Amino acid sequence: MKAGVLENIEHIVAREMPDPKLESGSVLIKVKVCSICVTDLRVYHHGHSRVKLPHILGHEVTGEVMAVAEGVKGYMAGDRVAVTPRIACGECPHCRKGQYIYCQNSLTFGFQLQGGYAEYLSIPQRAIEFGALIRISDALTFEEAAIAEPLSCCLRGQRLSSVSTGDTVVVIGGGPVGIMHCRLAKVNNAGKVILVERDLSRLKKVDLASIDQVIDSTKSDPKAKIASLTDGMGADVVIVACSSAQAQEQALSFAGKGGRINYFGGLPQGQSSICIDSNVLHYQEVSLQGTHSSTPLEHKEALDLLASGALKVSDLISHTFSLDRIQEAFIFAESNNGMHIAISP
Repeated sequence: MKAGVLENIEHIVAREMPDPKLESGSVLIKVKVCSICVTDLRVYHHGHSRVKLPHILGHEVTGEVMAVAEGVKGYMAGDRVAVTPRIACGECPHCRKGQYIYCQNSLTFGFQLQGGYAEYLSIPQRAIEFGALIRISDALTFEEAAIAEPLSCCLRGQRLSSVSTGDTVVVIGGGPVGIMHCRLAKVNNAGKVILVERDLSRLKKVDLASIDQVIDSTKSDPKAKIASLTDGMGADVVIVACSSAQAQEQALSFAGKGGRINYFGGLPQGQSSICIDSNVLHYQEVSLQGTHSSTPLEHKEALDLLASGALKVSDLISHTFSLDRIQEAFIFAESNNGMHIAISP
């Protein structure tokens, strides 16, 4: 099969790889779409301790079932499916508490497991038993269903940050994840949604109906603007939906008393130390947390939310590249000339 292989740092190429085998308890899928995630871009530039090169990246995967191993129930050839990337062991102390995201022995597609930038992907028995293979509604395209994976992470983040009725929510970063956070905040009945972005040109083709105010951080002071828009109260929730140390530091000044700040975008290893004023946390009782990944239940919830039409993502899928152009696609994904970028084998 053809696959997009990260051979060395900043060198990803399409080349022939052995076809995956249908092992006991597994399901083999034909990949239809694997979208580019910011995490993939970080691995592309900086590597990762869980990725041994050369390796097939990609974890926002949708496809069609090709073959089902004997004894596997509930799937058949032709089923349209999405793949939850992170597979918990179900046995460690965290898993026994139901904290599957913290699993000590987790395996993730595109990291320890081969990823979805390929024509075919094997879903092992452990993933099947964990519920990681989820059917896609006929109401969704494969591209829309692929973006449900990062949406599921947004769902988890807003749940942990208790986004609720009447809240003022500030989202820093106007990429596809930031826009999804804005739209999800409205689904969660937020009273006011404010987007802080420094490159408004990328929003020209994006529906901004869910956003009450867009702040261009290159032309005005976001802290002052947020204070003005909230009568000096600040935000109830601040979501940092970009990989920016500066944004993480700024977020504390956007939150009001009792506010919740979510670091949704991670930073490269070795570049993740920031400076914050701990008195903001202490005297204003601001809480600070991070979110990453999601569970199969959250992934299914995201797929159902998209299928219902309650949250739209079609305008966020701006470009599709063939697998042969994967290096070009990675470079383009960082240019901010598009939004969510899909790879289609």
